[in-house]
Amino acid sequence: MNTTRTGSAGARDVVAGSVIQSTPEVRIAFLRKVYTLFGGAMAVWMGTTLLVTFNTTLLEKAIGLMSFGFIGFILLMGAMFFLLRLTANAGTGISLLGLGLFGVLEGFLTAPLVYLALCQGNDQAMFALQNGVLYDGTLELGTGIVTQAFVLTLAVFGGLSTYALTTKRDFLWLRGALWMGFFGLMAIVLLSFFGIGGNIVSGWGFSVAFVLLMGGFVLYDTQNIMKRYPENMAAAAAATLLIDFIIMFKHILMLLMRRD
Repeated sequence: MNTTRTGSAGARDVVAGSVIQSTPEVRIAFLRKVYTLFGGAMAVWMGTTLLVTFNTTLLEKAIGLMSFGFIGFILLMGAMFFLLRLTANAGTGISLLGLGLFGVLEGFLTAPLVYLALCQGNDQAMFALQNGVLYDGTLELGTGIVTQAFVLTLAVFGGLSTYALTTKRDFLWLRGALWMGFFGLMAIVLLSFFGIGGNIVSGWGFSVAFVLLMGGFVLYDTQNIMKRYPENMAAAAAATLLIDFIIMFKHILMLLMRRD
């Protein structure tokens, strides 16, 4: 399969009023704003994750958010979609509020996984979890695996995003395949709520598939925000990249946890 697009095909992907049609100065300013907001949202996500992970009361609430099965999953997806829509609002204040709240929600949803990773290698903590309670001791043994997952994600994400911005290759042709793969994996997740394919979701191959898929999304989304987003949608662009990063981080962390 030819993985490049012709110049005319690439031109058809550009939306009128998008940043790529502006001057180089405007494009650089837009990218600077996008990645500044992305960094800020990352800080909110990481701060919320750490706060919830080491606060038993908040951690119990976070676990509660994820314990409602199929209905809870649908409600969480609806909440995420609503916050993402806020980031696309032309008003700067509303878009920043949506981005910040999205980072907070993702922090709550990431904390239980980070807590589980921190319990790795701690027999007392794992025994407590197996009995349905949270360990109230010090969790230090698993900090290395969380750090490794974050550094790996940062390296992969940064490399792919930089490549997408500097290469002449066009990755917008990936859109159909990426979304088909995403909905396919999400269908497996939904079926697992009904007792179908649960062993697939818990397997390492599922996480590998998600890591590869999000790598493709990083390439696609990085170019997409340049060719289809106007100047006033920097917050929405940052939210899009944040989703790619968080999903990739979670599945890289799961892979490292299974390695042990």
